[in-house]
Amino acid sequence: MRLALAVVLAPLAVPLTALAQERPDIVVAVSGIFRTMEPIVGNSTNAARIMPNIFDQVVARNFTEDPEGSELRPALATDWEQVDDLTWRFTIREGVTFHNGDTMTAEDVAFSMSAERIWGEDSLVPAGKRYTTSFVSVEALDDTTVEIKTSVNDPNLPYRFITPLGYVVPKDHYLEVGPEAFGQNPVGTGPYRVTGYDATGFIKLEAFDDYWGGTPPLASVEYRAVPEFSARLAGMVSGEFMMMAGIPVDEVETVESYDDLTYISRPIGNYIMLAYNTLELPEYGPNPVADVNLRYAMTAAIDREGLVAALWGEDTFAPAPFNFPDFPDYYDASIEPKITYDPEAAKAYLEASDYNGEEIVVNVTRGAFSNFDLATEFLAEQWNAMGINVRLNVVDSWSVALQHPFNLLNMSMTTTFDGTPTRAIWGFWGPDSARASREKDKSWSPPAEFVSLGEQYLAETDTEAKVALFRQMVDVWETEQPALILWRNVNNWVVNDALEWTSTNSNWMLLGPDYLTVR
Repeated sequence: MRLALAVVLAPLAVPLTALAQERPDIVVAVSGIFRTMEPIVGNSTNAARIMPNIFDQVVARNFTEDPEGSELRPALATDWEQVDDLTWRFTIREGVTFHNGDTMTAEDVAFSMSAERIWGEDSLVPAGKRYTTSFVSVEALDDTTVEIKTSVNDPNLPYRFITPLGYVVPKDHYLEVGPEAFGQNPVGTGPYRVTGYDATGFIKLEAFDDYWGGTPPLASVEYRAVPEFSARLAGMVSGEFMMMAGIPVDEVETVESYDDLTYISRPIGNYIMLAYNTLELPEYGPNPVADVNLRYAMTAAIDREGLVAALWGEDTFAPAPFNFPDFPDYYDASIEPKITYDPEAAKAYLEASDYNGEEIVVNVTRGAFSNFDLATEFLAEQWNAMGINVRLNVVDSWSVALQHPFNLLNMSMTTTFDGTPTRAIWGFWGPDSARASREKDKSWSPPAEFVSLGEQYLAETDTEAKVALFRQMVDVWETEQPALILWRNVNNWVVNDALEWTSTNSNWMLLGPDYLTVR
C-alpha cells in the first residue's frame, strides 16, 4: 500500500540570508490556501493553519503551558464568570488595536458572536449557528463587558470561543465591506496583518507591531500553496521555505536524513473523511449516491483498518463513527460501526440499489491531508473493482473542490469544543452546519429525528442522559450514512533548525510570541 516517492536533494550548503535578519521574512509551504479568511466561512484545515496569526479569540487554549490545550486562558477577554444559570459575563481586554487602527471594544466582541452576524433570522454568516445554539442575547453592557444569555444552563460556554466563533472582527469595518470582501482582506487583532492574498496561491502576512500580546518574531510570513510534497521538500532543503506542512509517512525517513531539518508530528482533534452527497439536486444532474444502498455498498467495500495500518502504521486508527477517545464519557472501545467491512454485504447492498454504472465523481483537493491522496487512489481502485464507476477529480485548490457537482467530497471534522462531541455530531451535521446549509457544497439534510434528538441533547445537563441521546443521534447518522470516516488526523511538519517552534495538537501553525523563536 505504501508508495515510495524518491526525493534526492543536496544538503543545504550556505547560511540562510533571510535568517541573518533580527526578524526574518520567511515562507511556509502548505498544500493549499482556503478561499476565504472570514473566520466562520473559512472553517477549514487550510485556513485554520493561518487564522490564529491574523485574529485573536475571546478566550484561548493554554498551549503555552500545555501543548494539548486542555485548559483555557485569558485572551481578548481577561476574565469571565457565570452570573446565574442562564447568564455569562466576559470582561474585555483594554488597549487592543485592530490592524486598521480601530480600538477594539466590547461592542466588537458582542457583534462578532451576535444574532446580526451569526444566529439571527437574516444573519450574515449563518454557518456559525452551530456554535451559538441556545444563545438568547449577546450585549455589550459597556466598553469592557459583554453579557451572554442562554436558553439553557451551559456551564461550558467559554469553550465555544476556542472555535471560529471566538475570533473577534471589527464591527464597523465588517458591516461596511460585508463578509465576502472581509474574507479577502481580513482585519483582526493578531500578531500579523494580511498584506496580500490569492486563494489559489498564497497569503502574505506582515508583523503588526501594535500587537497587544508582544512583538511578533517574524518581519513577515508568506504561506505559499505548493501541492506536491516533493516540491515542498525541495524548497525546505534549498532554504526557500523555512517550514512546511504535510509529510507522507513513507517519506519521514527521507526528511529526517537532513541535518538542518526537524520532523514534528502530533495526533490532533480532527477526523478525516469523505462526505457522500446524499441530496438530489437536479440542477447538477443525477446523483447516484443519493441512494442509501449505494452508500452502504461503498462503505462496506472498504477495509478502513487495513488502509489506515498501511498508511500510518500505529500512528493513528480508524474509529467507529463518532466513537472518539477525545471524549472519555462518550467513548466505548467495544462499539463497532453499523456498516462494517464486508465484501459480500457490499455486493448485496449494490444489488439492492438502483445504481446502473453511472460515473461517481470524488472531489479531492491535492495534498489536502497527509496520505489522503494515496488513500483516495486506493478507495477508487476498490470501488471500481466491485463495479462502481468512480473517478477522482483531483484539483489543486479547495475553492475548486468545495463546489457542486460532486458525489463525494474530501473533508475533515474538528472535535475541539467543550469536552463533549457536540461540535462533531451537531456542529458538522446539524441543520445549521456547512454540510446542511453551505450552498456551494452542502451534501445532506439532517432527518427530523436527528434534529429532535440533537435539540434534546443540547438541552440535557445530566451526563448519562446526554450520552444516551448522543448514541441515538449516532444511530440515525449511521443509518443515513452521509460520510465515510477514515482516520483520526495526524498533523506533521518540517521546520528548519534556524527556527525553534512549539507545535500544538491542532491544525494551527502559531507563529506569534511564545510559539516561535529565531535562533
